[in-house]
Amino acid sequence: MWPFKKKETEATVLRKLLSIRMEAIGGQGANSAGKILAEAAVLGMGYAGNHFSSFGSEKRGSPVRSFVRVSTENKPVRTASYIKHPDILVVFHESLLDSHNEITDGATASTELIINSKKDPQNIRLPYGLKLKRVTTIDATTVALKSKCGLNAVMLAAIVEACPEIKKEKLAQTLTSYFSGLSEIVRKNNLDGFEAAFKYIKSHRFSEDQCNREIQTSPLPEMGWINAPIGGVIINPGNSALKDHSASRKGYAPLFTKELCYNCGFCDMVCPDYCFVWDLDPTGAKAPALQGIDYQYCKGCQKCVTVCPVSALTLTLESEIPEESKMHRVFSNLNAENIEKQWKKLSLPTYAEKISKNGDFK
Repeated sequence: MWPFKKKETEATVLRKLLSIRMEAIGGQGANSAGKILAEAAVLGMGYAGNHFSSFGSEKRGSPVRSFVRVSTENKPVRTASYIKHPDILVVFHESLLDSHNEITDGATASTELIINSKKDPQNIRLPYGLKLKRVTTIDATTVALKSKCGLNAVMLAAIVEACPEIKKEKLAQTLTSYFSGLSEIVRKNNLDGFEAAFKYIKSHRFSEDQCNREIQTSPLPEMGWINAPIGGVIINPGNSALKDHSASRKGYAPLFTKELCYNCGFCDMVCPDYCFVWDLDPTGAKAPALQGIDYQYCKGCQKCVTVCPVSALTLTLESEIPEESKMHRVFSNLNAENIEKQWKKLSLPTYAEKISKNGDFK
């Protein structure tokens, strides 16, 4: 036997205080994932910790943030505030990096980023200036569809892989007990999805070469009144044209078959987000004709599929929807390439930008 003590590897060193922030959209299960993770840490591992979430009343489609703090030294965790600098940052859908630029705020060189994405971790584009420790990706949507389970069960596997403080077995037990009120098949599917997810996890050391995405700067002031936004203005105005609801879908979307449609318009009446693209005759000589769906705004609620009287809209796996069906645009002059430019036009000056060298307003 070697007389030397085996050196602990980076993966086995337990953090004294662990902080996890989850960024998601309502309906993806981030709130439940936080509860399960905290319960596994406190009741399963015997740590001290807490969990809380931040979300609005809109439910599905609205931003959700879930926070977990754990003390492995069993010191009381009394803080219940926003986690600014997380040890693990979990993003439940890759498109949130574009539509919600603030989700990477506070990430540091010791932060591990976990993203639900089909891409390899080294191919994830990140904002300029971002510092991370490691990037991990998992195709959680595909795993969840195959296992017929919730997205949160799959994402929990990726979290525990990056979190040696919480044992896989304890998290699996907590996952089962948390859903004990549901049917046996649902509990089994969640556990199957959790176990299957480990085969799809890919990790890679963070590289600054990945930071090549321009984003809108954070609206929060960092220097008090000097760079605070001008009072009485809305610095992040709502904009339906720039909204991207694709992160709300769970792997399914409606597929439109034009040959079956007779343009009754029922789908457009029930659609909460005006996803449908119509051909309108400016002369009024012809009735409007439905052309297709703008999937940027579709959140997969399936109301149009339910109401369609001729089955021209059918629920389909997103991977099976032809690319030509995804070309329709409600706003024809707006595309993915110029969305960042459009956001920049909405940026408003701060006090610091309004003050000249003499201290006078420009």
